[in-house]
Amino acid sequence: MDNKIRVCLIGSGFVGKKHAAAYRNQYNAKLQVVCDTNEDSAKTLAEEYGFERVETDWHKVVSAEDVDLVCVCVPNNAHFEIVSEAIKYGKHVSCEKPLGLNSSESEKLVKMAKEKGIIATCCYNIIRVPAITYAQKIIKSGNLGKVVCFRGSYDNDRLADPNAPFEWRMLKKNATGGSLCDLAINILAVSQFLVGDIISVCGMTDIVHPKRKDGKGNLIEVENDDIAQFICSYKNGAMGYISSNRVAPGSKQDMRFEIQFTEGTIRFSLERMNEIQIYRFNENGFSTVISDEKEWFCTGYEELKTIDAHEFLNNIKNQKSSDTDFCFATKIDYVIESVLESTEKKTWINVKSSFIE
Repeated sequence: MDNKIRVCLIGSGFVGKKHAAAYRNQYNAKLQVVCDTNEDSAKTLAEEYGFERVETDWHKVVSAEDVDLVCVCVPNNAHFEIVSEAIKYGKHVSCEKPLGLNSSESEKLVKMAKEKGIIATCCYNIIRVPAITYAQKIIKSGNLGKVVCFRGSYDNDRLADPNAPFEWRMLKKNATGGSLCDLAINILAVSQFLVGDIISVCGMTDIVHPKRKDGKGNLIEVENDDIAQFICSYKNGAMGYISSNRVAPGSKQDMRFEIQFTEGTIRFSLERMNEIQIYRFNENGFSTVISDEKEWFCTGYEELKTIDAHEFLNNIKNQKSSDTDFCFATKIDYVIESVLESTEKKTWINVKSSFIE
């Protein structure tokens, strides 16, 4: 491998374009090939961002000798097959979230990546928000005391209109959870990054709009959750509450969390993502801090992708595990499954993860 890491992008849709923009901005990356079954879409993206060539068969690109890193930006149900094949050929892998369609798939990918010795990451780039990495520093310092409670939510109104069209992600064969696998996983990543592992959950879900029309006007049944919420307990003794809603009128990217400690509180809202609010004992109220952790400032969604790409390329260069590696991602998959099981059985469920020590 020469000085530049040769990047293959699989999937030229919305998220694929964000990855292309992120890696184009890296001095140590070369945009080698973009792959999509829609050749016209792939060609358009290749021309816009400067990829060397276009392919329509992902089997060819994951085995190509001129590819070092494979970025997987396709629907959830295709992750396992593509990622496992890329690992087989010794490629480093960056996979969009969630990692697998279920924890069984994800756990297999963890073992495969470890055996092959490749560097892998799942794109939980939400933890790259400078204010959130700053929050982790505060927590590790112990200045606010012991973590007592985490409360987080992620609401979005993209599907609030009952006439919004049916999407592939509403079928369980494509996505086990609805708002759980699209929105809540981001809060779960933050929770895991800042507070630690969840060991038990008790949840409930609801489908607000049971049927939606597809592009041909046919009514299709929605199979996974529009709304989800659950209470949980952490390995460190803290308790928590997490919720998600993909049909919340007025909410755009309303992700927020509050962490309560024995000696203070931290608050954050994604809609004001460069700010963090901190309360310490003996102060009159919350202080607002404008964070520029690692000199990143005024960040937005695309900047988070850029930071994520920067961190991952450095991990590959230094042969260092990513803090959002496949193990990190699999823990989240186990929590999602436990919430769904809890909803079905209407009881507390212990999270069955071999990665929680």
